[in-house]
Amino acid sequence: MALSAPWGGDMRLHVATLFALRRDPWSPVDPLMGVSEGSPYFSPYAYVLTFAGWIGDLEPLTVLRAAGVLNIAFWLWALRRFCRRLGEGRAVFASAVLFCLLLWGLKPQAWSGFVGLYSLSWTMAYPSLFATALMLLAWDLFLDLRDERPGWSVPAALALLLALLVLIHPFTAVNTVLGLAAFALAAPRAVLRRWRLAPAAAGAVALALLWPFTNVTSLLGAPSGMAEIHWTLVDDLWADLGFAHYGLALVGLPALVARRARPLGREMLLLFGLAAAVLCVASAFGSWGFARVIPVAVLPLHLSAAAWLTEAGRHRRIMYPVTATACAVGLVGNQGGLTRPLWAPVRAATLAEWQSRDPATGYQDLVSRIRPGQVVAAETEWAGRVVNERGAYSLVPGWPYPFAETGADGTGAEAARRADSDVLFGSGTAPARRAEVTGRYGVACVLADLSSPVLAPGALPGFRTVSTAGSVGLSCRG
Repeated sequence: MALSAPWGGDMRLHVATLFALRRDPWSPVDPLMGVSEGSPYFSPYAYVLTFAGWIGDLEPLTVLRAAGVLNIAFWLWALRRFCRRLGEGRAVFASAVLFCLLLWGLKPQAWSGFVGLYSLSWTMAYPSLFATALMLLAWDLFLDLRDERPGWSVPAALALLLALLVLIHPFTAVNTVLGLAAFALAAPRAVLRRWRLAPAAAGAVALALLWPFTNVTSLLGAPSGMAEIHWTLVDDLWADLGFAHYGLALVGLPALVARRARPLGREMLLLFGLAAAVLCVASAFGSWGFARVIPVAVLPLHLSAAAWLTEAGRHRRIMYPVTATACAVGLVGNQGGLTRPLWAPVRAATLAEWQSRDPATGYQDLVSRIRPGQVVAAETEWAGRVVNERGAYSLVPGWPYPFAETGADGTGAEAARRADSDVLFGSGTAPARRAEVTGRYGVACVLADLSSPVLAPGALPGFRTVSTAGSVGLSCRG
């Protein structure tokens, strides 16, 4: 799948990040517009992949494909390690993997941090899956520190993992903290006796702040600029009472309650309660970004069901057919994750019937003429994302991106850039005004629909149409 499946969505953003780091790893500019030094996407994860690409002389997309396979292996190893706390034997781990992949709903979401089969078919190379494995390892270390009396190696490792989580995927870092809070509430006296937790937390903050390529404090202002994109997750929670997207996970609810006195039973119940409370409060106050805690609301259900199946009791006679049926239904819902590698020999209409979206954009045949590092004015958001996938910069960001700093000439201000983009593609704009906009930002090419005024003869002095594909054209200087 990693080698043959077509990619789309945020994969283009991560490809752009590796392009930016490959150009200048020591003073990189943001991968979307190239107007600000540093970016939240310049994480240790991105740097490791960049250096791996250098060593192997590999293109960014090839590096990310390989990273997807390694991320899956790392997540499985971390999950197996954590599952040992739920019960003995391989059955707990095997069941947990099956439930994590399938027990979501008939309409599963493809979001970073969501480990359903369909979601992973798109996001396995994203930093979020690597961070999810780190989260499980951080929880495991915390439980070691809470329940035993280790030396300084465990607190030091925990501090490092927490710092990496903040830098690699802040949403997963929040989920990690929810888990730590649940584990602390499950045994508050033990936590209070472990004074090494305090320096571990302080060390994590210090390490995150010391990372030179990301200003962690800039993330504090991100939710207001990125909240709207998470509205669909909140809507899924209330549509059909959430059953369409997450209903199959409720198979684990009886196990969650019944296992409250079993190993990690209280912890799983508290984690589910905390995550549910965060979702309710955040939804009430319109903080849509907190919908990203859904994975840690679902995870306790998956893990509890896996552990309960391996424990003796009459409930097993009921749970076996119920969970087997739920997994079969979940496989139908996640079938899009299995059909994506078959993209070449099957028709798009068939993929749509199998709940797998078309990753094609209509721009792929044009962007081969765009060189990494060029500035391209794209008429649509999706066109801008394809431009970034080539390692080029877009006039305006194709993703919500409230991190770019404003330069002295104002060219870094997103609002100013969007206003100038509207001028460039506007129907009543004079050619000289368009030339002024393209000159200000050093625009090398314009990517737009052939019916767009900017591609009309004489509409943009110094530019000519160099390629067309379908209804889209590429116009460049010269």
